[in-house]
Amino acid sequence: MSPTGKHEHVISGTRVRPAADRISQSAATARGARALAMLLFASGVAGGATIEHTTGKATDLRTGRLLYEEQHWIRTTGSERTRLVVYRCPDGRAFARKRVIDTALPGAPVFEFDDARDGYREGVDGASGTRRAYWRASAFSPLRERTVVVGSDTVIDAGFDDWVRERWNSLADGSPSRAQFVVPSRGSQVPIRVQRVDAPGAGLVRFRLSLDSWLDFVAPSMQITYDASTRRLRTFEGIGTIRGPNGTPLKVRIDFPRAPQRADSSRSAYEAALKMPLVARCE
Repeated sequence: MSPTGKHEHVISGTRVRPAADRISQSAATARGARALAMLLFASGVAGGATIEHTTGKATDLRTGRLLYEEQHWIRTTGSERTRLVVYRCPDGRAFARKRVIDTALPGAPVFEFDDARDGYREGVDGASGTRRAYWRASAFSPLRERTVVVGSDTVIDAGFDDWVRERWNSLADGSPSRAQFVVPSRGSQVPIRVQRVDAPGAGLVRFRLSLDSWLDFVAPSMQITYDASTRRLRTFEGIGTIRGPNGTPLKVRIDFPRAPQRADSSRSAYEAALKMPLVARCE
């Protein structure tokens, strides 16, 4: 999986440790799937902007224990769309936040993610075909960045939403589709493959997301289930965006409500979430 147009730059002069590379490689698909929770919204209008909101509950894939919640907002003003995600401990306190801003390339927005528990940070910025991907393992680690070249088949974070919707008919008919997913910690584009599989019930459509390479045999796949009529995300099963105490991504099931939520869909709620202090640990 050689990166496309990659130029590595390590701000501190220290390269990423091989172990970190292995972790990011095995979790490559997870970094894509974590953005899928952005698909469910509720509507509200304030100050000329449409604000949509929903909440997903992430549970341990094996035990069913609640691990965290994800609150998602989408703010649309004219042709500009900004997405905000706040990750909360089971007791409701916020510990991580992500912002995603659309660009001219539908599947390739810019984004920034920060986890206050250990200072983990990653993101992609720049609006042209050349982007800066950056990553920091912890508050005590140097920020590393690389240049990646994006194209029509490139997917970045929540851009996976638009990518799926543009190919919905083909995917729903059973045809597989492929893309190159940007992984900031690797500074490369990882090949992914998405194909429809049997759904768990009527009125649902399920897709399997996996690495489109021999690594598919060693890397876990993810199951993503949508409402067939509304095309809203209902469940995600696999390796998520949030990491456990040992630094590896958690295996989760994230459930989203069938109908939009009206609670917290105001401008004030959005702005409060944007500025909300993040805690350093969940009890």
